[in-house]
Amino acid sequence: MSFTPLIDPEIQARYPDFHLISIVVRNAEIDVPDAQALNDTIAAAEQAALRDDAQRDAHLAAWAVAYEAFGTKANRTPCSAAALLKRVRKDGSLPRISPLVDAAYNAVSVLYGVPIGGEDLDLYQGSRDF
Repeated sequence: MSFTPLIDPEIQARYPDFHLISIVVRNAEIDVPDAQALNDTIAAAEQAALRDDAQRDAHLAAWAVAYEAFGTKANRTPCSAAALLKRVRKDGSLPRISPLVDAAYNAVSVLYGVPIGGEDLDLYQGSRDF
């Protein structure tokens, strides 16, 4: 099973090092055998969000520049990682959605400044081999 996302040719021309990675998961059962470990992971991400981190901040700054180049206002419409970081700093916690989203998406996003998200495959555009 493979899936290759399409990148707008204009974006690819402007940012030749830009890459998208897609992972397809179907019918996954989320089992959390150690809820405390999950909660500890999320709490660690929340605490890290409150500290300055040069590498994470550099990633977020690069995303802000890219968003501006796409014609958006990064302050008004930030990437998901920047929006989550701002939310944690304001509310003190990450939103809780599901174990997969909480740990694999949101915690990683605020730790490393990388936008991560899920998509509906029926609406996603790209070449499919599955």
